[in-house]
Amino acid sequence: MNRLRWLLILAVFAGMIALSVILWPYGGAGGIIGGGVGFLLRLWGRGLDASERIGNGFVGALMGMPLGLLAGGLYAIAWPYLLNAYNSL
Repeated sequence: MNRLRWLLILAVFAGMIALSVILWPYGGAGGIIGGGVGFLLRLWGRGLDASERIGNGFVGALMGMPLGLLAGGLYAIAWPYLLNAYNSL
């Protein structure tokens, strides 16, 4: 059961990276940046040894990727429309 859980977690991680690469023109860079920021923020968190801190960083990357992808998509897609609407006033 433990191996199946790790397989699912790694599949989710690989899927988020693949989604960020596929959606690169539409803000996919935000997913990669969000994953990196999430990793670094959680890396310095609570942990007794190096492997626990790396695990915390991995969880931070999993949380940061979808948020970064959402923020990057808003910036890449919605921001030009908002600027256009504002400039047409």
